[in-house]
Amino acid sequence: MKSSKCNIKSLAILTLFSLMLLATFSYKTEGYNGNVKVWLILYLREYGTDVPITNVSILATISSVWGDLQGGPSLTDDYGGITIFLGKFINKSSLAPPRLTQLTITNNYTLIKVNDIFLEEIRFTAVYASNQVKYTNLQIRINQENIGEDVFFKVNCWALKSKVVNISDSDPVTGERSIISVKPAIKISSGDTEKNIYESYYLAPLNYEIQIAPVDTVKYPYPSLRILIDENASFINWMYYAAKFYRDKEISLINKEINWFSSTGLLLIREIEEQGALENLLKRSLDFYRKKEYNAALNGMRLFNSRAADLRRWLSNLKISAIVSAVSVGLLAYSMASIFSNFIFEEPAESKKRLMTKTVLFASLVLIFSFTNPASKIACAMIIEKTINAPVPTIDALTVLIGTFVISAFIYLFMTLSSLRRGSITDLAVQLGIRSFKRRPFRTILTLVTIIIVVSSSILFINISVARETRIKRSWPGTNISCIILEADPYSTGLSKYDVEWIERQEWCKNVSYMETIKRSDYSGANMISRVSLIQIADESPQIVDVIFVDPAFMNEYYNLSRYVRGFWREFSVGEKVILLPTSYDVAIGEYVTLKVDETLITGMGAEYFGSRSLGSFRVVGKFDQSQLLEFERLDGTLLFEKDHGLAQASFALSPTVLLPIDSIKDPSVAISEITVIMAQNFDPADIAREVAYSFGVPVVANKNGLAALVVWSLEISIAGFIPYLIPLLIAGLMMYVTMASIYEERRRELFTLATLGLDPKNTFLTFIIETLLFGLMGTFIGFFGSYILVILISHLASLFGGAFPASYANWSVFTVFVALFTGVIMVFLGGYIPSMRAQGLSLMGRVKTRELLGELITEGDKVIFTLPIRETVQNSELLYNYVKETLGKIPRSLIDQHSIKGEIRGDGSFDVSFVAMGSGQRVFMPCELKGIRDKEILTLTIEVSASYREYEQIRRVLRDLEAHMIGFSTWRDMQLKMKIVREAPKKQKTVDEILDEIRGIIEQIKDFSKKLRILESQKGKLTEEIYNEFRQKYLGMLDEKFKTLRSVTIGLEPYSEQIQEEIKKINVEIERVTVAYNLGEISEEEYIKICSPLQNRLTMLKSKLKELEEIFEFLKKPMGII
Repeated sequence: MKSSKCNIKSLAILTLFSLMLLATFSYKTEGYNGNVKVWLILYLREYGTDVPITNVSILATISSVWGDLQGGPSLTDDYGGITIFLGKFINKSSLAPPRLTQLTITNNYTLIKVNDIFLEEIRFTAVYASNQVKYTNLQIRINQENIGEDVFFKVNCWALKSKVVNISDSDPVTGERSIISVKPAIKISSGDTEKNIYESYYLAPLNYEIQIAPVDTVKYPYPSLRILIDENASFINWMYYAAKFYRDKEISLINKEINWFSSTGLLLIREIEEQGALENLLKRSLDFYRKKEYNAALNGMRLFNSRAADLRRWLSNLKISAIVSAVSVGLLAYSMASIFSNFIFEEPAESKKRLMTKTVLFASLVLIFSFTNPASKIACAMIIEKTINAPVPTIDALTVLIGTFVISAFIYLFMTLSSLRRGSITDLAVQLGIRSFKRRPFRTILTLVTIIIVVSSSILFINISVARETRIKRSWPGTNISCIILEADPYSTGLSKYDVEWIERQEWCKNVSYMETIKRSDYSGANMISRVSLIQIADESPQIVDVIFVDPAFMNEYYNLSRYVRGFWREFSVGEKVILLPTSYDVAIGEYVTLKVDETLITGMGAEYFGSRSLGSFRVVGKFDQSQLLEFERLDGTLLFEKDHGLAQASFALSPTVLLPIDSIKDPSVAISEITVIMAQNFDPADIAREVAYSFGVPVVANKNGLAALVVWSLEISIAGFIPYLIPLLIAGLMMYVTMASIYEERRRELFTLATLGLDPKNTFLTFIIETLLFGLMGTFIGFFGSYILVILISHLASLFGGAFPASYANWSVFTVFVALFTGVIMVFLGGYIPSMRAQGLSLMGRVKTRELLGELITEGDKVIFTLPIRETVQNSELLYNYVKETLGKIPRSLIDQHSIKGEIRGDGSFDVSFVAMGSGQRVFMPCELKGIRDKEILTLTIEVSASYREYEQIRRVLRDLEAHMIGFSTWRDMQLKMKIVREAPKKQKTVDEILDEIRGIIEQIKDFSKKLRILESQKGKLTEEIYNEFRQKYLGMLDEKFKTLRSVTIGLEPYSEQIQEEIKKINVEIERVTVAYNLGEISEEEYIKICSPLQNRLTMLKSKLKELEEIFEFLKKPMGII
């Protein structure tokens, strides 16, 4: 009762509150039920001073209960206000308040605030045109005052006088245009006022801080910028500000990553140098942004992104390499612990001690490596990061312990599961190898010491490394001029004149020059533009030429080009429309020639010819002998105009070359081909070339003191110290050969005895090779871990006594594991391979390892028959049939087309399986048929191939491979069958008539089941899939059981059929004999009838049985699917 009263009170309070809320937010003129007059009162003041703004035209749109009401345009009065009558309407009420949606202001004023709302706080659209600003989509709530029959909409606006400001508003990384929002400024969208594609003009309020922010902070993660617009503000370089933020963020991330690696003790000398080069690259791009050279800056940013992505990928690969190294060392430690525990505790009764020793040794080795090796520390941290899905900022002892435990547990579990698949012969071979070690301890120690020395020294002296750095790719004789030459690919990003200007400002630059060429091809997305340069002289047909732009002053200073020019060399200056022609052209000096370019767009659909485009007319000011210029040597000692020297220079032997001064043609097809920099004193060209090659992403030639070298940025795998180490490796391999050869001689008699008793030659080889590998593995493990622990101890002892012995932890990595395994296992394996093969040859006892099919291919008609060595009883015909189909399905696709396998089994147990076999390289397809042929109570497997393939050279290999896959039937069958021993009294032997009666009953049941299956199949569309499958499987199972019973019952009927046929023959002979005697009168008719009548009855009965047996046999020969 009390609860119901509380509910009623709550409902009443809720109702009262709703009514009050409705009254509060209901906009209605009280006291008037008729028409009301609607007015707009708007005041415009100057923001900050509240001074009225007069004589400004204002047009406003109000969204109200009466719809969108437009007022104005109207000029503000001396108080900055306007009062506009919006109309007379029927009185209405609404919960929605009136809103200012549109506002237009003239005289270059920018709206700052409306009522209590600042415009930078809301979303709106603004357009500037014809000295006025139109705001739309404002949706600002305004005040409504009701006085009698008048409704007043009151709006207070603050604005500021504005000026046009230029802002760089594109993405500084990708170059995407207009990605920022400038509030409360208005973008001027007129194309005539835009300087370039990366800048836009905005109408911004004076003496006010505008807010510049990306329109999408997720896609463009740059912070907002607030900047005061004063009288002196004309340009805001937002791209520089955003690029600076991007630089700080990216460099900070790279610094954090490198510092994290360095905290583990890993040496990152090259990576730190690359980080510095990246900072310089960004610094250069920022310098370009500061100077508004956007294309050059974007090229630098794109190169930085590529280089930074490579560095991040490299650091990521270091993490992967660390994990692989830690796992590899863990596997080595587990293998060492397993082998040594088996070596110490060999007897089965000592299994507990063996397990304890293995566990302790494995854990100790992994812990030592994890606490001292940077790769293992990194792996531990990475595993924990993936587990908890959070970064690990510092790597402490707990992190290493947990990571080591996870790695060790995984390795232990993996190796334990792998051991379950290990064959028994492997365990036997290991035991025999360990006993052989103990039998000859001196020989074992001598061999192991040799392998340990070889492995330890290889780890210390063979260094495999992957380096990412600027390196000298090749060198050649140069000149004595100290310079660097940048060779650009003008078809990719290439070099620009901004790069030339940046190089010119560097302190190491004494003089700089560049050469240009017309790009022969250019890429536009997935399509390519092909170009051909042409020269036209008067009315002659255009001819193909190579156009090269050179710096006249530089060419004359360093190549003395004026000496080889006949004409007015002084008129050949930068930017002039002049040209130098070869003497082969019949053109007088002072005449004009026209240069053109033919362009063709090449797409995946074909080529589209754009036609010829004129590059201008040029006055001939001189000529030169082309053969003389062909001998010009560049400052690095190579030919200046050699085709292989950059993409710009062309071979004079291909087409004539004309020379123009640089800057004489302004066209997108012209690109810089190379930049030559003369070095200032005290600067090494090689050092500058390394820095420039990384920063510009182009090959650089460094020349000094008569030697030139090509410096490129590349990733290379280097192997140092391997060639001198081949002799010790050869000695170790020979020693291993001698050791295993002596073991072979010792056990030769034993092996011969085992071979006589049937030892598999493969197992003999496996036993010997495992014993060989035991030597290699034990020596590798001791050498690997022993050298590692020894170096650590020496390093710590040296530090205690004030010395310095740096432990090169970087050498113990996945490459060290590879070196150790190669020197200690692979070389040992090669040394012991020949003795192992000799042991296998002894076990073969003169037999061939791979038999030849000689005389086993039988030709019958148009078929070649190959009989497989498989015999099986009829009772197991279904097992054999299933095995054949299953085995053919597992044979590699390189030997058999899996889609071609089809087969059927018959009631008597015989079957056919057809498939297509393939020869070498899948070039020959052979249709084959594998048949299970019944011969009395035995099934024989044969493969039939068309006789046309008999002469095919690889048919024997194909048949031998098929035989090798089929030969394992007996083992497979034993795994499928279950033996059940039952003691019971012998059953009564059935007569033939009883067997025939049973067969008749089984056949009738089979026919009945087949009939029911056909009925079920006819009603398939009416039944659900579940019911259909249930009954179908039921009757198929019953049919299968009846066929098995039928095959078992019919065993022995074939001999009985032959017996009946023999008896019929004898009766026929006897009847014939009696008939002849009767015809000759030897017996009377009474005696004839007395003798023949029983024989005839017997003959009729036998024929009836024989016919019945033939019908049974014919029934069994039908495929089971059509009975």
